[in-house]
Amino acid sequence: MSLFDLINPFSYITPIHADDEPVESESAAVVASDVVEAEVEVIESVEASNADSESSDEEEEQEEEEEEEEEEDPVDPKEAIVEACSETMSCKSLKHHYEECAARVENGSQESCAEEFLHFMHCVDHCAAEKIFAKL
Repeated sequence: MSLFDLINPFSYITPIHADDEPVESESAAVVASDVVEAEVEVIESVEASNADSESSDEEEEQEEEEEEEEEEDPVDPKEAIVEACSETMSCKSLKHHYEECAARVENGSQESCAEEFLHFMHCVDHCAAEKIFAKL
């Protein structure tokens, strides 16, 4: 028996010659039926595992969709805190200076309101930082 015969899954099939009548031994028939039975078992087990995995995948997808529906997106408190801080007494005067500068720019002034804006935002950030980190 050669190495090819060991590797070849169809080694149980005997060669057929034109002049000879087909000859099949009983051992070759037994081997062939064993191979077919093994292939059928493998196919059935693969189909069963595919059916199980498909049903479990569908169940997981349904569970994820239900969880997504139940969970609400958390609301970011930063915007409300920043708005409240911009109305405090300490920041209100800086906001007023920034708004006056913005009005002058709209009327044709060539100045930049960057300084006023930065002072105002510094005040708002300073006020909001404690409150935002307290919410974390």
